[in-house]
Amino acid sequence: MNLLNIADMLSDILTFEDVYAGTIDGNLDKCIGVYNAKTSKPQHICIGGKACTKTLEKHISVLIHWTDNPTQAEIKAQGVLDILSDIRQYKGDGFTVKYLECKESVSVGRDERGVCEYVIEATVYYERNE
Repeated sequence: MNLLNIADMLSDILTFEDVYAGTIDGNLDKCIGVYNAKTSKPQHICIGGKACTKTLEKHISVLIHWTDNPTQAEIKAQGVLDILSDIRQYKGDGFTVKYLECKESVSVGRDERGVCEYVIEATVYYERNE
């Protein structure tokens, strides 16, 4: 599973087209970016190796880049968090997302254009489809 898979999943679930992997379009007032988490944790791999490991993890950060209105941005971030927390058994191309474990959304301030930004750190628990 990679960031593009996760961005596609979020775009589908959120019914929102402007979801990007590894970047955002800073010219837009409303978009979402999916990034690899800045802090990583060791993978939990079975003794028999990755082939024997049923559930895998991917640590991500979701950036909500949303208008110059802080209230609207906070409401959107909370809505995205609620949706992420409710994902169960999402079938993607070559994987099934079992669930996401999310931390609360955190305001990271505004970008240079004054657009409010929030970040949600999450761990995606998924299985490879054989």
